[in-house]
Order: sequence, then C-alpha cells, then structure tokens
Amino acid sequence: MGARVSERTRWWLLAGGWVLLLVLGMGGFMQQADELDLDLNVFDHLYFTLQLAALDYEGASTNINWRLQIARFAAPLMATSTLIQGASVVFRDQFARWRARRASGHTLVCGLGPVGTRLATALVNDGRTVVAVAEPGNTGGEAGLREMGVPVVVGDPTDPALLNAVRAGRAARVVAATDSDATNVSIAAAVRDVPRPANRPPLRCAVRLLDGELAHLLRATELGGGGGVRLEFFNVQERAAHALLGEHEMGSHLVVMGVGQLGGDLVVTAAQRWRERGEGPLAITLIDRYAHGRLHALTMRHPALHTALDAHCIALDFGAPSEQAVAEFDRVLVERPPTLVVAAFDDETLAWSSALFVRRRAARPVDVVVRTNSAGGFGAHLEEAVGAGVVHGRIVAFPFLDRACTTELIEGGVREQLARALHDDHLARTGTGAGLHQAWDALSDAERESSRAAADAVVARIDSIGARLVPLAHWDLDAQVFTADELEQLARAEHERWKAEREAAGWRWAEVRDDAAKLNPLLVEWDALGDADREYNRAAAQALPALLARAGFDVTR
Repeated sequence: MGARVSERTRWWLLAGGWVLLLVLGMGGFMQQADELDLDLNVFDHLYFTLQLAALDYEGASTNINWRLQIARFAAPLMATSTLIQGASVVFRDQFARWRARRASGHTLVCGLGPVGTRLATALVNDGRTVVAVAEPGNTGGEAGLREMGVPVVVGDPTDPALLNAVRAGRAARVVAATDSDATNVSIAAAVRDVPRPANRPPLRCAVRLLDGELAHLLRATELGGGGGVRLEFFNVQERAAHALLGEHEMGSHLVVMGVGQLGGDLVVTAAQRWRERGEGPLAITLIDRYAHGRLHALTMRHPALHTALDAHCIALDFGAPSEQAVAEFDRVLVERPPTLVVAAFDDETLAWSSALFVRRRAARPVDVVVRTNSAGGFGAHLEEAVGAGVVHGRIVAFPFLDRACTTELIEGGVREQLARALHDDHLARTGTGAGLHQAWDALSDAERESSRAAADAVVARIDSIGARLVPLAHWDLDAQVFTADELEQLARAEHERWKAEREAAGWRWAEVRDDAAKLNPLLVEWDALGDADREYNRAAAQALPALLARAGFDVTR
C-alpha cells in the first residue's frame, strides 16, 4: 500500500500553494506596472492577483513576465484543487457510501471505538478490504481509517437500510465491535435479515461481548448455526490473557494483582495451561481488595480450579493498604518468590504503582508485567524511566488492546478452531498432498468451507445420540466418552454428510480417485464402505471430545 497524504497535510499544501500564488501574482503585477510606467498601489496589485485566483482577470496581456506566467497557469490548478478538496469534505459520507456500495468480499467493521478501530487497522494491515460503520457521536477512529483508504460511513449499524448500503450481504465477514453488548447483538440480528446471494458461503459474523462469561456461555451456540450467517463471539480480555501468557513464561508461581476481568481470565488460562503439563496444582497468589470473593466466583464458574490451583489470596487494597496485608504480601515475596507477576488493574496508574511496589520489595529478580491500554504514552515513559533492573527484574508494559485486537481475535472462534482441529486430525490420519490435503494455512478461504461445514454438523450429530455441548468446566476427559453404538452412529452420520456435500459440489463415484475430475471411490453408502474406511470414520468420532476440549467444550449427557 502506497504512502497516503493526510487530509491535514493536503490542506496545509493548498494553503502554501495559495500563499505562493499571491507572492508570484503581486510580484509579477508590480514588475509589469514598473515596466509600463503605471501608477498603481499595492491594493491594485492584490486586486489583479485575486482576479487571477478567481479566473476572472481581464487586464493587460502585454509584458507578461515570468512571475505572471507561472501565476496565471497555477491559479486554475489551485482553484480546481481547492474545489476538489472542499467537495471531498462536504460529500465525504456520500463518497464513502458510493465506494461501499461497490464492495464485495470485504470485511465490514461496525463500531469505531478503541477496539473496533484497532481491529479495522489490523485487518487493513493484513491485506483485507475493509468497510467501516461509525456510530454517530462515536467516530474516534474515523480520521485514521480514512487516511488508510477505508470507506467510513456514519450511521446506525443496526439499521437494515444502512447494512444494505454498505453491502453487508456481499461481505465475507461482519465484525460487531461497538462498546455495547446489546448493540452488537442487535447488529448480528440485523445482519441475519440482509439478503445474501445463494452462491456465496455463509456470512461469518464476529460479535464482541464485553461480558466474558456471557461470551463463554454463548460460544456453545456458535456451532450448528443454520441459515446464511455463522455467529462467533469474542471477548478482548480473554484473548489478551492468552496473548500475555504466550509472551511471558509464568513459571511455577504466578502472582496476579487485580482480579478483574483480565486478571480472572489470566487465572483460568494459566490453570488450563499448567494442567496440560501434568505437573500438579499451579501455585498462584491473588492480590485484590476482594481477592477471596473473586476466587470463589471463578471457582463457581470453573469447578476445575479447585484441584488445578494451589491458591493464596491476600485482601490488599493498594489505594489504602493495611499493615497486616502488606506484611502478608512481603512474607509471600520472601518465602515463595514468584516467577512472574502481573499487575492487571483496570486503572493504569494503580497498575504501575503496584508494579513498583513489587519491584522494591521482591527478594529475587522477577519480571512484572503491567497492563496498559495501549503502547506509548504514560506507560512508555514509565517503562523507559524504570529500565531493565538488574537486581529486581524488569517491569514490562503489556498494551492489552494492541495485543488482543488482531485478525486472529475475530478469526479464532469456536467454529474456526474446531474446523482447523478437524482438518489437522484428518491430515494426521491421511498425510498431506494436493488439493484439500494441505496445511490449513495453505488452503484458500473457500477450501476451508468443507471443514467449517463439518464443524457445523458436530452439534447435530451429538444431539442425535442424546448428548449436548456445554462450556468446558472440568478439563479432565474420560478416555471413553461414546459407546461403541454411539461411535457407529456418529461415524455413519459424518460419512453421509460428507457424501452429500461432495455430490452437491459435482463429485461422482469412480474406482480411481481423481481430484481434478472430481472422482472419488468413497462416494458410496456407509454399508458399502470398506472396513478400513469405516474404521477411519469411527476413529475420527472417537477423537471428537479431545478436539472439542481444545475449543473449550465438553460433551455431557
């Protein structure tokens, strides 16, 4: 993408051009008056120059010096440029709507608050075509996106007429990223009613939910969604927790200061990752004015935390610390030195002050990660002032919005995770090759639709045996979830779904497989399959509980 000149810069360039035009025009007319021995004052020269600028000069055409030659040709160019620039401002929204009406296969981002703006920017930087809708009165990211060439339409993103105007029906994805859960859900509901061409794959609609628990519960509804829209729910803090622990090794003793939404997600994510190692409970210390109550709330929602954590709670209010709580924290820092400390308070100032508190009192060097809203600004100054710290470890800013608001946030929903897991499991059993037998990242978006359709069908197949999906709570899977009869039923149903999908795409039966000619010897009824092929389908059904657990779900009766 080429460099773009900002709107502010364009206005300054125009202003500079007009100043230069005045200087050349007045200088040229003064020289002409001297050469013709005319008695004119400075206001006469200014008037003639303004006539040039207004394209209405009818003065003498003799003795045209080089200044006037440049000025009389530059004047029409400047006038035209100014007219175009002014029109671009006056008709900006209409021009954006005109561009949006011609979009196809684009990503529509609704809401340009901090999250929506960052997501739109990440998508543009990733090479995606983006159209944005800004709510009236909340257009904070509008100017920056316009400079990136993104059409921005101001209006109500829940209005079906506006969604039609920005071609939501022909988009590849819609992202509902306003700062209101109710508005985002309303956008998803409105998108369902937008007409969509029959030859296009289902529209993927990523819905932001500020309530992390609500997002967790609603993910069970993502799979099995029918119609032309596939819903996916995401929560920024949850994604930030995964990103933070991906960047920083937590070690064997994690200290979390501030058990709000981000802090709570850190606790759950850390416990899950530690359990996968099979090394016993994770030692964790929670520092919060309501530490005990917030741990209790977490364990109510995630019962597995009872056995996954060796938790110690300290009711310490950094705003008004008690002597007893400070002494207890000091004792923990000495007797059980932490391997990673995270200051996860929503208040950035409080997060930094608590990080400095730990750095001064830590018995051994330890990294302290500080939650900040974005890179730069207040956090960058403090991080630079604090420095690396040889004795007490580093204090590192973690701009959670910048880290979380990535393309992966809206493309890593339950369906996408399960589709990828199903595809990877298939490759592990059959090996890589041409066509669809390639790594997930090597497939086109259209080629991934087969695995997404298989993910959609999982809920129906599990319902057919009297089970259902629920958010994963216990993390310990039984080796045998399905009976032999259930495995047979699940395997048969998946083969029948796959066969119908292939035939609808124009594939036919043949003794020898030919992907180019769309021929496959497996396009037969279940009872006509060979033993090895039926066993392959049974093994795939057997692997479902583990694949669902990776996406955060459990199979229950």
